[in-house]
Amino acid sequence: MDATSAKLAASSERKRSLEESRRELVAWISHDLRTPLAGLQAMTEALEDGMVDDPSVYHARIRTEVGRPSEMVSDLFELSRIQAGVLALNTARMSVYDLVGDAIAGADALAEEHGVRIIGDGVEPVPIEVDGREMSRVLANLLVNAIHRTPTDGTVSVSARQEDNSVVVSATNGCGGIPSEDLPRVFDTGWRGTGARTPPAGAGLGLAMVRGIVEAHSGRAAVHNVPGGCRFEVRLPTAA
Repeated sequence: MDATSAKLAASSERKRSLEESRRELVAWISHDLRTPLAGLQAMTEALEDGMVDDPSVYHARIRTEVGRPSEMVSDLFELSRIQAGVLALNTARMSVYDLVGDAIAGADALAEEHGVRIIGDGVEPVPIEVDGREMSRVLANLLVNAIHRTPTDGTVSVSARQEDNSVVVSATNGCGGIPSEDLPRVFDTGWRGTGARTPPAGAGLGLAMVRGIVEAHSGRAAVHNVPGGCRFEVRLPTAA
């Protein structure tokens, strides 16, 4: 009887947590969409009124601002497929060394912009069977998150090592650590910790997508505090 009550209580708490995450997601997406849309409206009105000396500057800004809500909508669509269990994977055998190398190369410009260094700390050429496009999205999200949370002149360290029949890919940042009470919710949809509720915070979708894509590959995503920061880990089965 006690075991049944405990299960019901746990289920009720999980539903409450999910509902809270959904409410937070709607609130933050509404906020994050409103900001670029307000900017777009102001810039288009200025162009219509002839108040702009150099229209090309505003055109470039409009192009940039349009990309933000477009990316958010794309992420929402991807996340909905993940949560519905209908994410179609086109897997192929590849080396995790190549995936990590491409991810680091793709994040170099953002790291340079923020004054952050990205280093490879032991990336082994372990063969894995994954959807390259989806796994590249995972690594990109982890690196962007790490770069945004690392202070200027800090370092993001990336590693990939084989452990038994798995490969563990990790991205370690210099964020100073995550409060222990926040750690269980880091990968929840729409959730953002207190320290992330300032720019360049997103809608809280990136890490939820990381977990969903990794679990679709029969893997596991985790986060741990380390001295001076935190380490995000993705564990994937190695190829047969």
